[in-house]
Amino acid sequence: MKNVLGILAVAGLAATAMARPDPNLSLQFSLDGSSWDDNVIVAPGEDKVWVQVVMNIPESYYGISGARYNITSLAGDWDNGGNDSIDLTPGKGSATDGRLAGFDFGGQTQQIFESGNQLRIDAKGDNGNSANAGISTSQNTPGALGTNFNTAKSAVVFKFAINLHAAHVLGDVITLRIMDGAANGSPDQITSFKAYETSGSTAGVQISGETGDTGTITFVPAPASLALVGLAGLAAGRRRR
Repeated sequence: MKNVLGILAVAGLAATAMARPDPNLSLQFSLDGSSWDDNVIVAPGEDKVWVQVVMNIPESYYGISGARYNITSLAGDWDNGGNDSIDLTPGKGSATDGRLAGFDFGGQTQQIFESGNQLRIDAKGDNGNSANAGISTSQNTPGALGTNFNTAKSAVVFKFAINLHAAHVLGDVITLRIMDGAANGSPDQITSFKAYETSGSTAGVQISGETGDTGTITFVPAPASLALVGLAGLAAGRRRR
């Protein structure tokens, strides 16, 4: 059995957001689909977690062009004791495409790969986890979209839900990553990260130095059990983004 106090202390980090420099692809988590955090704490009775990917580009660019990347989990607690599953419909209502409308330029569907208690969300058919494949969240050119072009420098581009099975136990931690070849895991699976420079750009330009992200879903006891160790406040400390 994993140490309860140690797990709760780690879970408490969910209340503290880490500042991320641009350019970046960040993961955010939610228990209700509206309030978002860098990590999330799951108590008994909660069976769904929403996850979204936010693309952040420097203010000097006109708008987002797109990125290509994978979402993976560390091996271990995914499917531990049962069967967790992914639902892509929160993106735009499609069961095979979690990209948000506006960032779904170019036809693509995604596939859920699972092996050895590990998850990978990738382009459909990428059985070998090729460096040339990945989720492609892309926006058409400013000229093609006109007034419909999204000039936001930070935008949600991909969204999905995790259906959690009931057999997860205290201490289970599902860790999701967008690997960048550095602090967020290797190899680098962000194989494209582009923005449009001006309103007249006909193609995105590659931005260097982009980072990925790591976030956790931590399973803890019911609130009454937390109170017994004097740490009930951890479950209420999530910060809205």
